[in-house]
Amino acid sequence: MLDLEQTKKILNEYNIMPRQSLGQNFLVSKDIINKTVEVSNVAEQHTVLEIGPGLGALTSALLETGAKVIAYEIDRKMIQVLEDRFSKHKNLFLDQQDILKVNLASQFTGTKNLKIIANLPYYISAEIIEKLICELPFAQSMTLMLQKEAIERITLKPNDSRYGPTAILIALYGKIKDKIRVPANCFFPRPKINSQVILIEQDENSLLTEKRNNDQTLDLVSFNQFLHLCFAQRRKTLRNNLKNNLKIGLKTEELVQLVAPLNLDLNLRPEQISPKKFWQLYQSMANYISKVDGGSE
Repeated sequence: MLDLEQTKKILNEYNIMPRQSLGQNFLVSKDIINKTVEVSNVAEQHTVLEIGPGLGALTSALLETGAKVIAYEIDRKMIQVLEDRFSKHKNLFLDQQDILKVNLASQFTGTKNLKIIANLPYYISAEIIEKLICELPFAQSMTLMLQKEAIERITLKPNDSRYGPTAILIALYGKIKDKIRVPANCFFPRPKINSQVILIEQDENSLLTEKRNNDQTLDLVSFNQFLHLCFAQRRKTLRNNLKNNLKIGLKTEELVQLVAPLNLDLNLRPEQISPKKFWQLYQSMANYISKVDGGSE
């Protein structure tokens, strides 16, 4: 684990200037590192996907648990530091890639006891979280370090103007179990606002888990795309978003008939719809699209 003095020393040795464009604020609090590993409940039997290991402050603590750690880091200079620091650790596997360009579903096929731990830059945090849930819905948990504002946004309930696809996916994936306050002075360079660590555990009784267990062809990537289409025009009604953005040629009366069993008011705005209703709506629309495709063959 690295404190402030050790972090500055490594940065100087490797001639590294923290890149704001990559959200590089390095964790220098041993207390926060220990708490993060503790709430994640990582042990030797686990495989950990770590995103953005940076200089390896958290990586070091994860390796000490005996878990297999697969770390994705986009910055080549960070990879060099990690390779030098942990050259003797056989349970660390480094990959220099942009996590958004990695086919995680393929990379982790058949992986059991998977846990995700990530320190996410604010500007792409929602995109990464959506990717993780859609491609790795079988992960046991996600421990995410985010700016406080980002956590507030992704944990919103319906009837808030900022509510959207990320909050919906999280609600359908699991339950928020822990939050750890992380003051700005726990990082170097010091960011302008405070952060939090949030633990989201997979809910075995959730709709996504139930569907995944019963349907191996579940396509959450398409579901996420559907959500974004529904929120494309936030000030518009759900009816208008579906008609304008879905592009499957449904007439208004056909759309009304299609959603009638759901007891869903199409005059509501997307921010007023619950995660469960969005999932039911997607299932109805997916079935309709399937029938249309089947009839055209």
